[in-house]
Amino acid sequence: MAVTRSPRPGAGLPVGWAVTLAFDVLTTAVASLVLCAVGLLLPEITEDQGPATGPTSPTALAAFATALALIASLAGTATLLSRAGAGRARPLALWLAAGRLALLVTAAVTFVAYGILTVGP
Repeated sequence: MAVTRSPRPGAGLPVGWAVTLAFDVLTTAVASLVLCAVGLLLPEITEDQGPATGPTSPTALAAFATALALIASLAGTATLLSRAGAGRARPLALWLAAGRLALLVTAAVTFVAYGILTVGP
């Protein structure tokens, strides 16, 4: 009679870290999409008409590069989390996600506060 072993479940994430990771993925994806939209609209806003193949504005290209960097850091976090058995990879990924989330939220709050203070009264 063969005894089959069930795979040992890995250590699950605490609820707080799971919520942080979920919010980080959502926030990073939305911020990347917004940056891409800004990059696409920027030549029209600044009247920097380039060739029809795409924007040539350095600011628009910087917005695209920032969006790419956000997605690359999200992929790096996912890679580190997939190597959770590697010891220090998991805590590094969790703190990387928390740091990225803090930066994105701080940038969004600053942008909104700046808009309220300069456009409002």
